[in-house]
Amino acid sequence: MPDEGLQGRRARRMDTVSAIMLAAAGVASAWATYQATLWGGVQASSYASASAKVTEAARLELQAGQKTGMETAMYMAWLSAAARNDRELMTFYERRFTPEFGKVFDVWRNQFPADLRGHVREGSNISLPRTEHSESLEAKAMRDEATALFNRAEQSGSTGDRYVASTVTLSLILFLLGISTIVRSEGQRRLLVIVAGGLSLATLVFVLTLPVASL
Repeated sequence: MPDEGLQGRRARRMDTVSAIMLAAAGVASAWATYQATLWGGVQASSYASASAKVTEAARLELQAGQKTGMETAMYMAWLSAAARNDRELMTFYERRFTPEFGKVFDVWRNQFPADLRGHVREGSNISLPRTEHSESLEAKAMRDEATALFNRAEQSGSTGDRYVASTVTLSLILFLLGISTIVRSEGQRRLLVIVAGGLSLATLVFVLTLPVASL
């Protein structure tokens, strides 16, 4: 009778431990699934934002290229007028330069005499003034932001995968605890609970080291 009472108390303690571990593993599994879903959303959002910024950067670069092409054409026309020293036509083109190109052009123009006919014929020191448009600068900044968002998406996907991996381990823990309730041998039952407990501790430490996403 005393042995039966002792075995009964041990069985009840084992049932209590198993129930607590089952509840903890269930909650942890739900949490890991929730976090995996959130990180998946962060990944998708980051990819979408990165794609949008790349598209906008391409549009801005196209605008900058169009401006550069127009400036080049205007400059070549101005240079042609300068080769004939046609002041009126030169002034006509200068007034139609973009503000950005006009500033660079003024600095460049001050390097030469008023009459450029000799320089144009010789081809010395006559080069296209270069200007960096605001669209180009903005496009570069957007591409940098897109790269950062892409890296964030990659990291989010990796974090989500780790949470998914933890749910697999938690499912194994739930399985071990589940079959421990139907095993008749006390030794085997204790072994299953110990193995499940070890896996639970390792998984808990692993999950606690992962970043947490929020809505």
